[in-house]
Amino acid sequence: MFGYILHIILVIFGIIVLTTGISLHVREVNKNQSGTIFILFFALFAAYICLGYGLVGIWPDLSTIYIPRFFGFWGIDAFLLTELSYGLIDLKYRRTILYALIGSSTIYALFDLILNDTKSAVIYTQQEFYTTFEPNTSNHLLFHYTFLIVIAICLIILSILWYKSKKTKVEKNFVMKIIFSNYVLIFSAIPYVFQTKTTQVCPAFSFAMGFVFVYFMWYSAIKKIISIDVNVKNISQQIFNSIDVPVIILSLEGKISLSNPYAKEQFKIENEQNTFITDLFSLSDVEQLRLLKKAKNGEDYQLIVREKKSDINYLLKCSVKFDYVGDPFCIICTALSQNKVQENEKGNL
Repeated sequence: MFGYILHIILVIFGIIVLTTGISLHVREVNKNQSGTIFILFFALFAAYICLGYGLVGIWPDLSTIYIPRFFGFWGIDAFLLTELSYGLIDLKYRRTILYALIGSSTIYALFDLILNDTKSAVIYTQQEFYTTFEPNTSNHLLFHYTFLIVIAICLIILSILWYKSKKTKVEKNFVMKIIFSNYVLIFSAIPYVFQTKTTQVCPAFSFAMGFVFVYFMWYSAIKKIISIDVNVKNISQQIFNSIDVPVIILSLEGKISLSNPYAKEQFKIENEQNTFITDLFSLSDVEQLRLLKKAKNGEDYQLIVREKKSDINYLLKCSVKFDYVGDPFCIICTALSQNKVQENEKGNL
């Protein structure tokens, strides 16, 4: 009966994990899209682990019991790969390196899943109220443990690089929280590897709860980051809207994506989505190509341009911004009239 209760507890935690992950994603997706998407994945895979291995213990038919175990087993590999992906993306590696590392790890995980989903990989034993299982001594498990060791080593190396890359106390605490939870996960797998009569009642209980613990650490850490991001974004938005300097955000093709109220008033911008930088300023083809080429190479640039409507010269300062993997994705331009530039220069004398 005790084994039955433990498996029910796993099912309950699987439902709780999935519910909290979906809830956070729905509430906060507009504030931090990447963070909430990762939380959704963590919740999904942690739920697979808990529901999969929980249902194994109460599954009525031994001939189809491999179905819930498949989802539980898949959840383990997918959860660890999601952690690896988050760290690599946050470190802002180039796309080629990012795809190569994640791709090779995913292929390895697929082989691990195929080999260990065979009926001969696990021995199931039906008790009075529940079903238990134990690993079969085969090369399949050796492959699985090798995969876990490789992923563990990668995560340890990644955690060191990740921690060193952080500058603020909040970011360092975020990383330390995740590192600590993963060490707890490693220790939670010991009862499964070295099974006793006590742990055979529900072999997957300890490491499944370890994944639940890691999930909730990710949940609390990302939730805190979202709250900080929201405050910073609110302040940034206020500055963007109130500053008495025209600010224009361009795509890498020179199309206006966004402009602040001062720029809209100064340059009479009515429809941002259909306006190009060349519609506001007199730019030769050579100047435009040079600006966009430098932006795509990640280089800042400035030049003197003439506004078409007022015939006033402006100093256009262009700063390139980069995405999460270090590729340029937009150009932030400030436009100062030459009169203001001269006044600033006089004030500095």
